[in-house]
Parts: sequence; structure tokens; C-alpha cells
Amino acid sequence: MQSLWMLAASFFFSLMGVSIKLASAHHNLAEIVLARGIPSVLFLAGFALYRGLDLWGRHLRVHAVRNVSGVTSMWMGFYSMLHLPLGLATTLNYTSPLFLAGFVLYSGYFVGIFREQWLRFGAVILSFVGVLLIFNPFSETQLNHFAILVGLACGALAAVAYMTVRSLGQLGEPEWRTVMLFSMSITITGLIGIAVLGFSANSSWQSWLALLGIGIFGMFAQLCMTRAFGSGHPMLTATLQYSTIIFATFWGEWFWSERISLSGFLGMTLIVIAGLTATLYSLKHKQ
Repeated sequence: MQSLWMLAASFFFSLMGVSIKLASAHHNLAEIVLARGIPSVLFLAGFALYRGLDLWGRHLRVHAVRNVSGVTSMWMGFYSMLHLPLGLATTLNYTSPLFLAGFVLYSGYFVGIFREQWLRFGAVILSFVGVLLIFNPFSETQLNHFAILVGLACGALAAVAYMTVRSLGQLGEPEWRTVMLFSMSITITGLIGIAVLGFSANSSWQSWLALLGIGIFGMFAQLCMTRAFGSGHPMLTATLQYSTIIFATFWGEWFWSERISLSGFLGMTLIVIAGLTATLYSLKHKQ
């Protein structure tokens, strides 16, 4: 039953996406990123100081690699959410298992195990077809192709971050420190972004409430996700994480009447199927 925490995480992640799109009407991307990082830093750093825990640990170099890839991926993911339908952007952000599968296939080719990876190979091909359907230039729904590419890049960098997070876990790093240092990096890049872009002048109390929602919902989502992957069944948890796409698509239709073309919907479906296949295969074979 612990895996059901992933449903709560998916719900909160989708609400974070809604808050991002609402805040984007009055705030720039740097302010949105900063809002994502501050609540987690305050909560987790406060928790660590109260308990007398070591804030930094002994693996800052590994954290640095994780944070560079993860924070860059997050900026790209937020950008795609601002310029694409919420459900579609969320789907692209969840392509990291496919890039991991591609990396394993590339590595396996040179050590003679490529033929054993046919299921992964099929998942990668299926996702490629899905991306082509989303890019469909003949669709009546015209999408920002650059934002689609950014969303895919988000998935690729998220795959790098995922591998580094697994390395941190193997090194014995606690989840709270990994999340806290990641949130610190988010906050620092947000401040740098604001130094460049400045503060938005047309904010309102509603837009500030949306910014608060980004931080609160993002923090709750990350905590629920950590609980699910830490205590739940890994295959069920990995499957349930894709419910974020369902929630996000629903919110996009509810709030903004976002229409996704038939080809786009089919592409999203293929990417989800391929991502689930690659994820479950990896968990089953511990790769």
C-alpha cells in the first residue's frame, strides 16, 4: 500500500504544473524557479538544524553532478510547460526512462548483449514514433516545436539526474539531504535568473498565491514520491508515477480548454507505453 503514495505525488506534481501555468501570466521563469526551491530549503534545512544533522555530507561532488543535470532539466521542464499543453509537456518530461534504455542499449551493443535487449529496443522505437506523431506538421493543432525539443531535452537530463540519485543512494546519502541540496541549487539559479531578468512588475496577490503553490505542491510531491519509492513496491510505484500525465491532461482541459490533436494524443499514448515498458524492464532486471 505504500506505493499509493505515488498517486498523491502525481496529484501534487500536476497541481504544481497548474500553478506554474497560472503564475506564468504575471511572473517570469526565474521567479517561478525560485518559488519552487525556497519552501523545500526552509523546511528541510530547518529540520536538519533542529535535529543537529550534517547539512553537507561527504559526497558534494556527486551532488554537484546531480544538481547540474537535475536543475537544468527542471528549468527546461518548466519552460515546456509554459509553451505547450500541460498534459503534453508532462508527457515529454517523463521520457527519462527511454533515454536510460537507449543508454543501456548503446552500452550493451559493445559488450555483446544487444540481442537480449529487444524489449528495450522496441520501447525506444515506439517512443520515437510517438515523438514524430507529436511533431506532426499536418496537425490542425499548431505546437511550439522548439518547446517540444526542450521538453525532450528535459527528459534526457532527468535520466542523468536519475542515475546520479541512484549513485547517491548507494553511497548511503539520506533522501532529505539529496532533496535539500537540490532545492538549494534551484534557489541559487532562481536568484541568478532574477538578477538577469528582474522582478515582474504586474504581479498580484493571486499570482503570488500561484507562486506559493509551486513551492508547496512541489515539496509535498517530492516527499510523497520519496516515501513511495523508499517503502513501496518498485514496479507498482514506477507504474503509478505516469498518472501525473492523466492528472495534468485533465487540469489542462479544465482550466484552459487545451485541445490535443489525435496524432498528439496517439503520440503521448505511445510514449507512456514505451516509458512503462522500459521502466518495468529495468526494475525486473535490476538495470
